[in-house]
Amino acid sequence: MPLEPLKIKTMLLTAAREIADHVDILTDLDCALGDGDHGTTMKKLTQVMFDQIEPWNETTNLKDGLESLTDALEDVSGGSAGPLFAAFVYGMAEAAESDAPTTDDFIRQILLGAYDEFFTTSKAVIGDKTMMDAIAPATEVIRNSTTDMKTTLEEAARAARSGSDNTAGMLAKYGRARYIGDRCLGHKDPGSVTFAYFYEGLATGYFV
Repeated sequence: MPLEPLKIKTMLLTAAREIADHVDILTDLDCALGDGDHGTTMKKLTQVMFDQIEPWNETTNLKDGLESLTDALEDVSGGSAGPLFAAFVYGMAEAAESDAPTTDDFIRQILLGAYDEFFTTSKAVIGDKTMMDAIAPATEVIRNSTTDMKTTLEEAARAARSGSDNTAGMLAKYGRARYIGDRCLGHKDPGSVTFAYFYEGLATGYFV
């Protein structure tokens, strides 16, 4: 059954707001593992999301809107977070069918597409202490769930949060954190925490 036409807009804006509201936490996490700029970068990226998505209306072609958002995200400086976030959104755009109605199956389709493009770009796997530790378990829930989308998104958000929490016990394989060895133990990966907030925001936005 078709959903409200701007449901994806609401979900993405709510996800961006959830991240933006926690940039100080993301900065603190990155100070322990990297150069401390992840929170600042995510503040820039979420502002781009607000600027790009707010103008969407009932006549907006979602595929075109997501492609434009990808281009804008790619222009944000600040390490690997920008290109990786852009890859995630580009995967959504690639999976979106022009003029397709917004349905639960459509939401599932674009979120699975986001994972595929992200994996192709990052090459990271679960256990590498990266964004993937949140994205992969959330995607598994979305891919395999046989329940309603409300429950699916809630379970995906919990899986992302659990995956992010697990990064505290991992050694880093990517980024600056890989140079500090055992000292990264006990600290969660800020990128994975970002995507835990993202999926939590998607779940919240689905109900708005």
